[in-house]
Amino acid sequence: MPDTAKLIAAARALLQIEAKAVLMQEQALDDQFLGVVRQIGGDLGNTLVAGVGKSGLIARLLASKLSSVGARAFYYSALDALHGELGGLRPGDLLILLSNSGQTRELVDVATAARQRGVTVAAMVCRVPSALSRIADFTLHARIEREGTETKLPTASTTAMVALADALVVAVAAQRDFTAEDFGRNHPGGTLGIVLGSRVADLMVRAPDGVALMRPDQPIFETLLAMTRFPNGAALVVDEAGALAGIVTEGDVRRGLATHGKSFLDAATGAWMTPAPRSCGPEASAIQALEIMETPTQIYVLPVVG
Repeated sequence: MPDTAKLIAAARALLQIEAKAVLMQEQALDDQFLGVVRQIGGDLGNTLVAGVGKSGLIARLLASKLSSVGARAFYYSALDALHGELGGLRPGDLLILLSNSGQTRELVDVATAARQRGVTVAAMVCRVPSALSRIADFTLHARIEREGTETKLPTASTTAMVALADALVVAVAAQRDFTAEDFGRNHPGGTLGIVLGSRVADLMVRAPDGVALMRPDQPIFETLLAMTRFPNGAALVVDEAGALAGIVTEGDVRRGLATHGKSFLDAATGAWMTPAPRSCGPEASAIQALEIMETPTQIYVLPVVG
């Protein structure tokens, strides 16, 4: 077998193992899982998430995502806790400990100390029973059949824990009735924050200065020239009253030229437009506009009317 084929075969086999591991996490959606969700959503105290090594990286991710959906969640260093920072734990807090083996010494020690302080402990582990699952009030069992390599490199186990952590975040968000607008308020920076926190009126390009407006009887050649003046990839077709009648996209023009050649350029714009295109109003949220653009099939230009 050629080396390249061996590489692809190894990668494909890994993805199949990890895909199965993700689906196996449905078995973890039990009363223990719901208990953790209710504990986080009940806002009885802080949610502190800890792990060591690769599990620690997943713990940071889980804490960050929980915080994004409105939970008072923070990453907690188990090593620092054992060296003088246990005082940050309070009765009513929830401590989520992530460990593949469930035997990580530092996490077992932190769990024991936390229970003594009246802290609720949840363990996310791949092995049950384990030292952590015996101590924990709640156990989230991240099930896997095996790791993806003979060297036991953490692959399926880390994938399973990330999937189960995401399921936890989504369930907490559902319990809190957390909306896209809520998420936007927690995420004001970057492109995502702009999309989540904006209305269509804040983002749209306005006609006639920024959009090509054409009449149905104008030849496609004129529509094509008008489209080149604006970087929108489309022209809006309006009737005599200025109401939206249809839309012509760059794709429509390419298909027309491929089918009819130069003679297509003399065709009436109205003959090639998409009538009654999908649209929205200026007061719609950017998320609502995005949903319209993606359902039932994806489009790249959305007219705004009203």
